[in-house]
Amino acid sequence: MTAHQVGRQSVVRGEAPWWLLPAVEGDSWEPFGAELGGLGHSGATVKVARDFTVATLNNWGLDELAYEIRVVVSELVTNAMRHAGEPTRLRLLHRASHLVCAVYDPHDLPPVITRADHFAESGRGLHLVESLSCSWGWRVNQGHGKLVWAAFTAPFATPLAYHQTRASA
Repeated sequence: MTAHQVGRQSVVRGEAPWWLLPAVEGDSWEPFGAELGGLGHSGATVKVARDFTVATLNNWGLDELAYEIRVVVSELVTNAMRHAGEPTRLRLLHRASHLVCAVYDPHDLPPVITRADHFAESGRGLHLVESLSCSWGWRVNQGHGKLVWAAFTAPFATPLAYHQTRASA
């Protein structure tokens, strides 16, 4: 298996929605957002994150996006657990015509895309993220860890269909 590191940048593929970085860098993720904090590093972490994602999307009336986003959340949380020690939180944001899932972790090393051979048991996660999302990337938070995000095209957000949610694992 050959691994290569992608250069440090905010966007890997495609453009980030204009509102994404201000929304995820602080607590100004209004109007439609949900957060699952305290993910930790246990055997149930990925399942908790997937279940939270599916429940949130169902509450928002976006259950048609649940399969793809659930897979991406699984990959991002698994990568944070495997390579950064643990994810600290997961945010789901829906604004305009995009839905974004964002996973925070405590390390500032960027994601590494690998080219796995046919027999490798890992190394395909970020390829799945790239295949299922319309754009994805990361941002190092000035020595305070990083955010890895993936954006999806979604129906336009309407205030009547949503409520803001915060949860802790």
